Amino acid sequence: MRAYYESHKEQIQAQQRAYYKKRKAEKQANPWLLDTRVDYKTPTREDFQAIPKERELTYSQKYYAENKERIKEQQRISRAKKKKNEKQRAYYAANKEHLRELSRKSYAKRQREKKLSKTFLGRLYLKVFG
Repeated sequence: MRAYYESHKEQIQAQQRAYYKKRKAEKQANPWLLDTRVDYKTPTREDFQAIPKERELTYSQKYYAENKERIKEQQRISRAKKKKNEKQRAYYAANKEHLRELSRKSYAKRQREKKLSKTFLGRLYLKVFG
């Protein structure tokens, strides 16, 4: 090792000088900052507030952007269902008594079948006529 150092002593010292010179230059202040011809003012709070910031989207806006097609389809279906329901309500209001009569008849029929199905002759009657 000593022999290697002795043979390359000047080369190693030159590398060391270059390294320390570089480190010293890094530690020194930037000469451009010390130039008195230029006014480097420290940025203030107002300077930062003056920068227009990008508007951040809310969660609901992001969700809508991601699922726009699905939401539009759901809205379309919902509007169609609302129209259909409105027509059904109007029809029911116009024909309320008739629809209630049909409902009473079907309920009476189910009750009669329920009662008849408990007996042997009733089940036979339902098979033949039901």
